[in-house]
Amino acid sequence: MSALLERQHEFADALTGSLYGIAEKVIGDAIPAEGRLQIYADRFRASLLEVLANTFPVTRALVGEAFFAQTARAFLIFDPPRSPILYQYGGGFPTFLAALPDLGGHHYLPDIAAFEWALNVAEHAEDVDLLRPEDLPDAIEEMTFTLHPSAQRLSTPFPVSEIWQVHQPESPAVERIQLAGSSERLLVWRRGITVCWHKLNHGEDRLLAELANGVPLDAAMQAATSHEAFDFPASFSWMLDGGVFERPPAAQPDQSSQL
Repeated sequence: MSALLERQHEFADALTGSLYGIAEKVIGDAIPAEGRLQIYADRFRASLLEVLANTFPVTRALVGEAFFAQTARAFLIFDPPRSPILYQYGGGFPTFLAALPDLGGHHYLPDIAAFEWALNVAEHAEDVDLLRPEDLPDAIEEMTFTLHPSAQRLSTPFPVSEIWQVHQPESPAVERIQLAGSSERLLVWRRGITVCWHKLNHGEDRLLAELANGVPLDAAMQAATSHEAFDFPASFSWMLDGGVFERPPAAQPDQSSQL
């Protein structure tokens, strides 16, 4: 490792840890080296705390500003950013929350954070052409489908979408949310510029899992129909109309036939 790269790594580590070791390697000015570093580190940490607060607003609302800020600061030290792209920071926050010994009774908090992270990922996923009904061949049984890059499936024992929904602006007041026996399977994806989510039944979740693994439609459908009340035509229709699938590349002409 070059001396410059080594110094850069030391500086990056110091921003979320101790500034003591790096201060002696920084030239002071009107402001001493320690003070200059502290100003930079404070601004850096504040920016990351703001990113986390914007990505996980419902998580923050559930536990309060003080608890969230304290937890977020601990997360900065535990899992500092590894990319200069700020919206990519925070993917490990739900897992970090799940490992905390005390969530103040908010056992569903890591799952709320996971849902909010999925919304963030969907918002920033790449754009692709959507599969349209007219793109489908007459016989689609052996066709494989690619989910939109933004599409993510989540499974949770809690009513995560309902908890999230009641914390949205202008959402009607809800007196009580039943936590026990309110498990959810969710699909999060983006259509155009709109981030969408949908509650999946067991069959829909299984269908999407099989398709995501490259299983042809007919076999995926057979696996999904093992679950009660699965209506393939209705489910496939809303998925197709909703932009859940990526349009496959157009077939290229056979150049050999033209030689």
